[in-house]
Amino acid sequence: MSRRKSARELENQLKYAKAREAYTPPQKEDGAATQRRPKTAVKYAVLSPLATADSAFTIQVSAAGIQFFGGITELGLAAAATDPSAPRGFSPAQIRAMVSDSSPSTVRAKGSNRPYTRYGRGSRDSNAQYNYSAAVTSATPTALDTKVKGIFASIKDNLGGSYGRVWFESERYPVSSSG
Repeated sequence: MSRRKSARELENQLKYAKAREAYTPPQKEDGAATQRRPKTAVKYAVLSPLATADSAFTIQVSAAGIQFFGGITELGLAAAATDPSAPRGFSPAQIRAMVSDSSPSTVRAKGSNRPYTRYGRGSRDSNAQYNYSAAVTSATPTALDTKVKGIFASIKDNLGGSYGRVWFESERYPVSSSG
């Protein structure tokens, strides 16, 4: 069972809901578009045992992510070749990082005016990139583990204050059958 909310909590929720309802986002000006982050086509060697031997795909990886994590060769990737594109549902092994400032800031949401803590580098609307991701691959799972730990150690000083973090997401190879 849940507890009963106090009148003060209900009043705060009502205040946030009214602010959200009254908020109208700014209209996009003619010709103004969101900033696109460039991507680079690379050759990704599939590590999954479900894939055929020497299987490789051409995938798109963030150019800023490649540069942040040390380059194509550091990530085990290669220049794009004539390899096929990845199948639907495939997700490569990735290293992700969030760069922070030395201290978090409390800001208010534009729509509801609700306060929250912002840990990322720069200020809101400063257009400073602070999230990075890049695919990483290797010949064996053990070599991949060693490579990822080496990359973690090399970028540790670039994560900013004590709130920056880096993590690894493993490869997901789709398996389907019919009949």
